[in-house]
Amino acid sequence: MVSSALRELRERLHDLLDEVQVNDLAGQVEAIWTVMDQVEADCERGSAEVVDELAFFVSHTAQELQSPMAHIRKNLDELVQTGDLSDTQQQYVDGMQAHSSRMERLLMDVSYINNIRQQNLQLNAKLDMFKNVALRLATSMQPLADDYQKKLIFEVAEGLPLLNVDTELLVVALERFVENAILYTSDGGTVVVRGRAEGATVLIEIEDDGVGMADADKARLGDLYFRSDDTHVRQLIGSGLGIPVAYGLLDAIGATVEDSSDNAITASN
Repeated sequence: MVSSALRELRERLHDLLDEVQVNDLAGQVEAIWTVMDQVEADCERGSAEVVDELAFFVSHTAQELQSPMAHIRKNLDELVQTGDLSDTQQQYVDGMQAHSSRMERLLMDVSYINNIRQQNLQLNAKLDMFKNVALRLATSMQPLADDYQKKLIFEVAEGLPLLNVDTELLVVALERFVENAILYTSDGGTVVVRGRAEGATVLIEIEDDGVGMADADKARLGDLYFRSDDTHVRQLIGSGLGIPVAYGLLDAIGATVEDSSDNAITASN
């Protein structure tokens, strides 16, 4: 659509320039602007259509791929449960399980990013206690902490105000932050998830004892696909989607990231 519109514009301009030789210049200039305005409108409509089509494609593809990936992981889990694998076979299966889980997670993040950009998240705000969010985080994140031999500690103050947010999306966002802290903190290090009150607001802090971030990296925290050039970061596989997903989900549910210091993230409801 865009190329045909530009081709039409070129032809029209050529005709108008010929007419300028014998007709009123002001009238021809006005006609040129009219054509250019029309082309711009057509291009904008074409761009919107392309964006919508691309967004649908990404969403549909991610959803379609999640089902076979879940089936593959289920079959791998059942294969492990048979207990008839040799050490070599077990190593292969462990590798396939890890990669299938990573693919499922990547597809989820792609879907989240797409829905965030299209403002197409289905929100379901409800009253809940932060200690319930903390319990869900502990259940989902403790296995990762164990795998990387990191300590995961939860400190939840008593009498916190009730949350009134989509807790499903809040948990997803916090999981991305906690995972990041577990992966990049020091060997044998500790990650602390803390919930405390500041007036009627619940502050959620995720703190680790890693080496921290350079100022240039902190400025880009949350940028899509950004990964630090730090050697330790590059040693681990990553997509650059997790933290942007967390920022986007927090913004969508009405929470904010208050601070991102060297070793801590503070978010509020």
